Amino acid sequence: MYINGYNENFAAILLTSKSFSDLISRYEIIKNIVSYDKKVFDDLTSRKKSLKEAISDLDNKLQKLQELKNNNLEKLRQLDNDKKKLQQLIIEFDKEKVLAAQAIKENEEKLIAHSISVIDSNSSTIPDMKGALQTLNSLVSQITTDSVKNKAKDYITSGSKKLADMIAKETKPVVSNNETYKATYAMQATAYTGGTLTALGLKPVRDPSGLSTIAVDPSVIPLGSKVYIPGYGYAISSDTGSAIKGNIIDLYLNSEDECINWGRRNVTLYIVAYPGEW
Repeated sequence: MYINGYNENFAAILLTSKSFSDLISRYEIIKNIVSYDKKVFDDLTSRKKSLKEAISDLDNKLQKLQELKNNNLEKLRQLDNDKKKLQQLIIEFDKEKVLAAQAIKENEEKLIAHSISVIDSNSSTIPDMKGALQTLNSLVSQITTDSVKNKAKDYITSGSKKLADMIAKETKPVVSNNETYKATYAMQATAYTGGTLTALGLKPVRDPSGLSTIAVDPSVIPLGSKVYIPGYGYAISSDTGSAIKGNIIDLYLNSEDECINWGRRNVTLYIVAYPGEW
């Protein structure tokens, strides 16, 4: 019927029936066509609705993807800013590291300066030379700057040779001078261990036969002073501490057990020499 052009006016199709049976036949055909068309229309409507929903879902996903993209771009910009800040911090840290190394080197140079001047001097006595060499030997293990350490070792070598020559030329026995002290303090002494560098940039050590490390209040005992403490020995005041205030000192020991055994004691501290005098 569609092919013959009867799809526009179903009433005309019915009215042109040739007989009652033809009318019934045409009616059934039209009814089937209308029913089929309705199914096709309903199916198209359903598909249209599904397509709209799919398009809406895709639009939502596209919007979320765009938001995610924008969020990622913002995070990338933040990461780039953080990277630049980190690079700047690294540059500043390297500068501070250089300055700190220079300050440590200057402190270590000052510590060995007096001993070097004694070794270089032509008027130094044998006891002076022995004291200078003893000081350098004690400081070598504490010095962290290679150039300063090598300088101290070189002077130990040259000073030892010079001392040997002085002893060989000495015609009378050598008598050690009685050691005098610059100042005397009554102190409370605690003990500590561990750590890598002192306030002066030296390695903390416990050397009963040489120079050990102690922490002091710089306003009482100047940093870099050589001191003597009965029961502990000679030491260099090269460290500080937040709890070390006034007439309190902290003695460096090699283990926690030694620190516990030491506890807190009343001691006498003698200043043998101030910074730059030894």
